[in-house]
Amino acid sequence: MEFSIFLSHMRNHPDAHYRRNLYDEKLAEAKIADACGFCCLWVPEHHLIQYMQAPSGLLLLLHYGQHVKCPLGQMVNLLVYRHPLIGAGEIAQADQLLGGRLHVGVGRGAYEYEFRRLGISWETANEQFAECMDVLKKVWSSPEDGIEHAGRFFRFEKTYVWPRPMQTPHPPLWFAAMSPPGIEYGAQQGYNVSTWPFLAPMSMVEKNATAFVRARAKTGRTPASQKLSVMRPVYVARTEKKARASVETMLTNHRLSQRIREPGAQSDGMGFVSNARIPDEPTPDETFERMIVGTPQQCIDKLALYRDLGVDQFMAWFDFGMESEENLDTMRLFAEEVMPAFR
Repeated sequence: MEFSIFLSHMRNHPDAHYRRNLYDEKLAEAKIADACGFCCLWVPEHHLIQYMQAPSGLLLLLHYGQHVKCPLGQMVNLLVYRHPLIGAGEIAQADQLLGGRLHVGVGRGAYEYEFRRLGISWETANEQFAECMDVLKKVWSSPEDGIEHAGRFFRFEKTYVWPRPMQTPHPPLWFAAMSPPGIEYGAQQGYNVSTWPFLAPMSMVEKNATAFVRARAKTGRTPASQKLSVMRPVYVARTEKKARASVETMLTNHRLSQRIREPGAQSDGMGFVSNARIPDEPTPDETFERMIVGTPQQCIDKLALYRDLGVDQFMAWFDFGMESEENLDTMRLFAEEVMPAFR
C-alpha cells in the first residue's frame, strides 16, 4: 500500500490566530512530506470560504513543485468552473511545467455553496461535468488534429489545444466518488478512484473498497494500472493520551466540512462557516476508533484493515486543523514508524 499526503490548506480559526502565513506553513509541510517519502502530494480547489483557502490547485502545485521532487496532484480540478478547452490547456501546461509529475483528480464538485455564488447550475452539474470530460478525452485522443464539439453546454468549431501534456496521452486521472455507485462508475470508465469517507465507520470504507475491486475486476485491469485511494485524517503520537487530544480538532473540521455541504449552506459576510455540532456526529471515542489516530502501533493496526480491503493508496490528511508544527512532528513520526510496516 502506497502513502500519499493531502494538504487541505485547512484553517479552523481566523488567520489572526496563526503565527505564520498559511502558504509558508504549507510549503514547509510539502518539503517534509517529500523528504519523508510520500508518493504524491495532493491539494484541493475550493472557493469563497475561509477555512480552505485554495482557489487554484494547479498554481499551488506549480509553487510546491519548485521545492519537491515527488509527483503532485490536484484533488479535484473543478472542471465545470471553466470552459473545458481552458481546462485542457491549463492541465497540459501544468504537466509541462512540473516535468510530467502531475496527477489530476476530477469530479463534479462538492459545494452547492460555491456553485450558487459563481452562477453555475448545481442541478445540471453532473451533466456538465460529463460533457467536460468528453471534451478532454477528445482533446487528448487527437494529438495530430483539432477537435470540434456540439453538446448541451459547449459548442465550438475545430480547435487545437496548446500545449500538449508531457505525459502521453495525459496525466493520470483520479475520479472522486463518495459512494459505491459513483465508485463503480469511475472504475468502469477506467479511472483511478479516490474517496474520502470523512468520519464514517469502517463499514463505509468496506463497501466502497468492495465496489471498486469488483468493478476493476470487470474491466480486467490490475492494481498496477488502476488504483483506489482512500483519505482519512491522521494523527500519530508517542502516547495514546496525546493522540486523543487531536480528536476535538477532527470533529471541528468535520463540522465545517459538513455544514458547507448542507442545502442552502450559508456563511457570514467574510466566508466563515458555522462549526456548530452536527446531528448524530460521532462521539470522540468513535472518532478515535475510526480515524488513523493513536500510537504508531495503533495506526499500523488500523491501516492494515485498509490494505486488506484492497486499498492501493492511503492519502494521509494531517492538516485537518492542528497547528503546523504539530503537523510536521506527526508527519515525521508517521513516516518513520508507520509507513515502513507496509513496504
